[in-house]
Amino acid sequence: MAMKILHLLLAVSVGLVAGVTLERQLLRETISSETALEHAAKHRDPNYVCPMHAEIVSDQPGSCPICGMDLVKRQPPGGEIDLHADESMPVVTMKSAVINNLGVRTAEVRRGTLVRRIETPGFIQQITKDAYTRINAPAKGRFIRFLVEPDQWLEAGDAMAEISLKGLADVQQKHLDLLADAGHDGDAETGNGEDSHTGITIAYTRQLLLKAGMTDADISRLEADREIYDTITLKAEHAGTVLERRVRDGDEITSGQLLFVLGGMMRATVLANAFQRDAAWIKPGQAAEIVLPFDADKVWKGVVSQGAVSLNVTSQSIGIQLSFTAPNDLIKPGMYVVGQIFGQVRDDALVIPADAVIYSAAGNRVICALGGGRFKPVPVTVGISSGDEVEILSGVEVGDVVVTSAQFLIDSESSLQASFRRLGG
Repeated sequence: MAMKILHLLLAVSVGLVAGVTLERQLLRETISSETALEHAAKHRDPNYVCPMHAEIVSDQPGSCPICGMDLVKRQPPGGEIDLHADESMPVVTMKSAVINNLGVRTAEVRRGTLVRRIETPGFIQQITKDAYTRINAPAKGRFIRFLVEPDQWLEAGDAMAEISLKGLADVQQKHLDLLADAGHDGDAETGNGEDSHTGITIAYTRQLLLKAGMTDADISRLEADREIYDTITLKAEHAGTVLERRVRDGDEITSGQLLFVLGGMMRATVLANAFQRDAAWIKPGQAAEIVLPFDADKVWKGVVSQGAVSLNVTSQSIGIQLSFTAPNDLIKPGMYVVGQIFGQVRDDALVIPADAVIYSAAGNRVICALGGGRFKPVPVTVGISSGDEVEILSGVEVGDVVVTSAQFLIDSESSLQASFRRLGG
């Protein structure tokens, strides 16, 4: 009895398998009896196709009877040719949940200004003194105090010290008196006001004030506020550090006495390396930025002093000469530095994030987001790059949206679909 039941179950199983196989075979024969255009013509609007089997099409969403994958929508044959119709790079359709899981991010194509940046590592060859100024007392008086700490770095215009000069208040008062009289007998703006007894003019008193250490801004404030003071603030004419202090707070000073030195700035000459392909972009006088190895956050301004001073055939690089100024305690001969040269400037360029570009031997491309979960690879021509942005010469337009993350996965899926379609005839 058990053997009969076993034989009965085996016969039923074989019948089911044979039925399913026959059904699929009949489906394949029915589909293969039609051409691709004949079959697609039955389902023109809309058209759903299996991404794995190009011969499986339908007029409504569903699943592929061969592999079970969901059918995807595509433009019917004979429709308008546009970005979506390039069968060599098919459109990839994804659900919003898949897009979120992949972490797809996008950016809009815009217009902007790009500067070609060329990175040039190198070594300091030579160091020479750049700015070194002796600060002398303009007249007799008293040194009040230093306004800086030892080794403190100063920029041009920073206050260094205060001094009090004898007779400064008298000159200021005489200048104001001549200025007031010029309103009746002279021209205050041109300095033609003159004391009829002494022959002193406004131009002369102004020159005395400048010689004493007052600036044009100080004199303008004196003329506006009419407040007399005998204290002068000495300010740095250039960047540097106060060196060789010859006086102390409260010391009496004489005219012409050396008070201190403003120095510490050294000019460094750098022999840097660049690729030969960048030689045409490098010219003397171009701006450069120098970064020292121990302080990557501080940038020192420099220039290209000479281009293509040497050629290395083995490494396919050229030697260029850069120069920059920095404090003498920060730079040493032979020190490794990294320079960045600012070459060609491109205004009103089409700009996208550099991460959006897929580079390959077959050509560069980006993934355009078409909306509705649709994405398509688009060939592009790339121009100059600057930092994390790149110029696009052709392929996209202002307002197009490109994928900046997970674009390689989408590109691979599009390539896979194109391969299956070619295999499916």
